[in-house]
Amino acid sequence: MRPVVLLLLLFFYFDAFAQKSEAVHLDDLMQQGILLDKGWKWHAGENPDWIEADFDDGSWETIDPAKNIADLPQIQQAEMVCLRLRVWIDSSLVGKALALQIWQGGASEIYVNGGFIQQAGHVSKISREERTYLTNGYPYSVIFSKPGEQVIAVRYSFTQSNALMRSRALSFPCFRVELAQLDKTVKNYLDDKGFAAFLSYFKFGVLLFLGLLHLFFFVSYRKQNVNLFISLYALCQACAYYLDHGNSLPIDGSTFYLNFLFFFILSVLSGIFSLLIVYSYLRLPKDAMFRLMFVLILLSYSIWLYAPYFGGYFYNMFGIAGILAFEAIRVSIKTIRKNNSGAKYIIAGWLVSIIFMAITYFMIFDFLPSNKYSLALCINLGLLSVPICYSLMLAGDYARISRSLVSKLIEVETLSAEKQQLLAIQNETLEKQVKERTAELNQSLIELKSTQTQLIQSEKLASLGELTAGIAHEIQNPLNFVNNFSEISVELAQELGEEVKKSDLDKDVVHGLVGDLSQNQIKINHHGKRAASIVTGMLQHARAGTGKKEPADLNALADEYLRLAYHGLRAKDPNFNTKMITDFDPAIGKVDVIPQDMGRVLLNLINNAFYAVHQRELQLSGSYVPTVTVSTQQTDNQIIIKIKDNGTGIPDSVKAKMFQPFFTTKPTGQGTGLGLSLAYDIVVKGHGGTLEVESAEGVGTTFIIQLPNQQQII
Repeated sequence: MRPVVLLLLLFFYFDAFAQKSEAVHLDDLMQQGILLDKGWKWHAGENPDWIEADFDDGSWETIDPAKNIADLPQIQQAEMVCLRLRVWIDSSLVGKALALQIWQGGASEIYVNGGFIQQAGHVSKISREERTYLTNGYPYSVIFSKPGEQVIAVRYSFTQSNALMRSRALSFPCFRVELAQLDKTVKNYLDDKGFAAFLSYFKFGVLLFLGLLHLFFFVSYRKQNVNLFISLYALCQACAYYLDHGNSLPIDGSTFYLNFLFFFILSVLSGIFSLLIVYSYLRLPKDAMFRLMFVLILLSYSIWLYAPYFGGYFYNMFGIAGILAFEAIRVSIKTIRKNNSGAKYIIAGWLVSIIFMAITYFMIFDFLPSNKYSLALCINLGLLSVPICYSLMLAGDYARISRSLVSKLIEVETLSAEKQQLLAIQNETLEKQVKERTAELNQSLIELKSTQTQLIQSEKLASLGELTAGIAHEIQNPLNFVNNFSEISVELAQELGEEVKKSDLDKDVVHGLVGDLSQNQIKINHHGKRAASIVTGMLQHARAGTGKKEPADLNALADEYLRLAYHGLRAKDPNFNTKMITDFDPAIGKVDVIPQDMGRVLLNLINNAFYAVHQRELQLSGSYVPTVTVSTQQTDNQIIIKIKDNGTGIPDSVKAKMFQPFFTTKPTGQGTGLGLSLAYDIVVKGHGGTLEVESAEGVGTTFIIQLPNQQQII
């Protein structure tokens, strides 16, 4: 009786395809295959005897395992079940390589007549040990070794904590199996998966290119935010399609859930970026309508994730896209009235997308004829039309801007040609005016140079006058000595003449007078030479120097000009008095300098120091002691000369200007403003050194001259 029942079941399976009563032959099986969805029995739990061919499953309940796992709550509650199916195999199928093409949402082990055939995942009622495996039509080979009744047994598990149960948007058949010829099934499977992979990678490549292209545009010109939004939209879509392609392959259930989660997040982000693209490009404020659309997008994705049957597949396809399309078209129509031609691309992109999605819908539900190629073409054209139109929208803007720039360039060239003659006339006029002004400026420059020369000469004469006054005061002392000793010598000579005339000549007296007279002559000669040296120094200072460096004793030079400057000021103001301190480094020796120029520098700086202490002395009274210190020092790299005073000091506002020509803080008539400027040029340009100043107002000032040490002569 049982073979008869199995034969009737097998007839029922094959009747839909063969439309005849006899067993299905191999030719029929090769052409279309058989869906094994009837005659299955199941039982909860697990028992090794259940997979055996001779086990009596007559008391088991029937089930259609090809249904969605969500529609089989008994399987979800049992978590671990055994499925059994009895089939009648014709002798023409014995020994042939057949294929069990399987779709499942759990983990399974497949047995034929008690013998293990294939394993898809890891079957276990313990959730942490179970490993579900989404086969997605993957073909497993099977060979029937004998004709007659065959038993297909499946150990199957789907625990309630399975990752695939976390979202209702995920729906898979419990265990759907088709029997077909192996070679044709494998070829069709590889063709389908290869074609799907090609389309997925094609979409991924196109969107990745658009994303990187617009990202480059944004980096190049950051003010146009729409490039950033298009880039993010395209990159999110590219990654989502890449993950979606991965879901079409046999994959672990947990991995599939993570891929789906990322796919869902990327889909949400791409919807938000699509809305931002439209508002940013059309320069619309993010008003209440924008916020409403934003909320509707999030709500639609939430319904898709947690309530996929609310609206079914139609809602999943058209609901979210419909919201985005409605808002994009609505605001674009408003801006078209403002001559915004780019809005036409937005409208065109969404209309094309809706049209192809509608065609896809009619193909899926057999309202229109289709095959896998036409269906895939419509789906991909619908998905890619929007991002491509976004790119064409910006490309159109760039083209319009380029045409506008070219038009303006032509206008500029036209205006330029018209103004060339006018510019030529103006250039001739300007050249005449420039020549006239140049002649005037040259005359002014000549007068300025003459005035500058006079001022410099005046400064030199003032310096020479101060030096002359000091020399005059200095030379007075040796001249007084010469005069005094000359008078005494005359008196001694007279006494000597009188003593010689005496008859009683006293030789001791004569010798004494002669000795005194000799001493006087020595002193007269000494002070005469001193006066001569002072005169020689004055002549050397007054004459125009050779400009060549020669060995000079800097210590002696500093000491001499310190005294000359002091006596010069005393000659002007006899009441002036100051304390002078010298600290000379004897190791300096002679140094290659221009003595006349360096003397002018020292004289100017020392005069400034005396002037500063004199001014402070006039302001203060009591215990203030005017003090000027001149010191020299030799280091490894340079020779340092310091002129320090405890005078009025220099304000910070003056320090930056004090070496500028013609700048002075002295009252009118007391300075030309060229002294420090000339001193700076002599030290820096003439001797390759530096001239610096350290000062604090009300404390004092220190001028520091630094000369290169390599000029020293050892």
